[in-house]
Formats: sequence, structure tokens, C-alpha cells
Amino acid sequence: MQLLIVDVGNTDVKLVVATGDTLGEVTRTPTNEIERIAEDIASAGLPVALSCVRPHAADLIRAALVRCGTPLVLEVKASVSYPVSGFYTGMGADRIADVAAAWTEEGGTTAVAVVGLGTGTTITAVSAEGRFIGGFTTLGLGPICRSLTAALPALPEIDPRGVVDLQPGLDVYSALCRGTVVGHVGLIEKWVNVLRGELGPQMVVVATGGWSQLIGSLTPCVQRIDPLLTLKGILTIARGGENRMC
Repeated sequence: MQLLIVDVGNTDVKLVVATGDTLGEVTRTPTNEIERIAEDIASAGLPVALSCVRPHAADLIRAALVRCGTPLVLEVKASVSYPVSGFYTGMGADRIADVAAAWTEEGGTTAVAVVGLGTGTTITAVSAEGRFIGGFTTLGLGPICRSLTAALPALPEIDPRGVVDLQPGLDVYSALCRGTVVGHVGLIEKWVNVLRGELGPQMVVVATGGWSQLIGSLTPCVQRIDPLLTLKGILTIARGGENRMC
């Protein structure tokens, strides 16, 4: 059976067709084009599994699916109890999908923490038994850099993508770029230490999101980097629901 996996984030909408447990090619479109995207999703004619962090976007997609008679087989939300449970009301759908994939990929027997590095920076922790135990959230690296650029108009746009190590900067601009990246790395390492105090040193840390390659490569506290983790999690939850109905 094929499913259209839809991940609506604050910045991008990611779409991919899953055939069985295999994901196809991922397409990305800016979230501000959601009205057109909703119609494209519905007209594709495939059952849809959805994770959406914007309520208005979810409303548009659901309405388009109804108009086209396209089934919505899953919408990830806090009431989801497979394979991970215990989420608070209002928990981000992407975070739920992330830990569903990470915990399952670790065999469903190991505590995990997922660092989400997108518009926001988050960490979401799950016990070895598959229960959400808490997390942290702050502003993401991109918005931080845009805020610095707005506050310091005499400097070029702050862009940390060229940072490859944690050495100090040798001028104002490089010091800002490196300082912002080092601060983010330190923040994540502190979060991981706090959560390992709750869950033990065996906790596995997985990074995902648009900044995961940059930040994850600069700290040994991240064991795996997986930009497709949210999509994998949506599929994991959807397939689990199918199996439980069989």
C-alpha cells in the first residue's frame, strides 16, 4: 500500500510517497504556499498521513482532502499512543513523530533523546519503556541569526553555515558566527547532560532538522544525524496503526 507522507513545518512542507516501509524521493516547498500545496496533496489521490505544526495549515489540508474524497489515515497529535506515549496536550506533531522513529530504530528498548534543529531548537526524551519524560525548547539557529542581523545592520548578514569547528573568531563577523554556533552546541550539550541524569548514560541522542548536519557534526553528544527522521516517524505511526487494526 502506498501512503503520501506529509510533514508541515514552520518553514517547509516535505512530501514523500511511501511504498510499504520504503520512502521515495522527498520534495520540499515553502510553508507559505500551503493553500496550493493542500490542493496538490488532496488531488494526488493517495491516502495521507500528516504531521502539521500549524493549525491553519492542517485545517486547509483536511478541507481539501474532504473535497477530493481522499482519505486521511493519520494525523499525528498528542493523543497518539503508538509506539511512544505520554505526551502533553499541544505537543508538537513533529516532535512526536521524531521520537517514534528514533525509539523504534533503537529497537524499542533504549532511552532516546531527539534534538530538533529547525525554526526552533528542541530536545525530546523518551524512556527505554517508550514513554515521553520531558524536553526543552528555545529559538532556533536561523531566527537567532536573523535577529543578530537586524540588530547589527552595519555587518553582513549573519550566516553560520561556513562554521566547521569551534575555534574562536578572529574578527567581529566570525566571532558572531562562531559564538552563535558554539552557544548552540553548548546549550544542546547541557540539555543532554540533564536528560542523561534522568535516563542514564546509555541514552541515545539523534539530531534532525535543517541545522542538524552543522550542529550535530560539532558535538560528540549526538550519536546519529537523520534529516528524514520526522517522515520516518509519521510512517512508523501510520503503519503501526494499520497493524493494530489487522
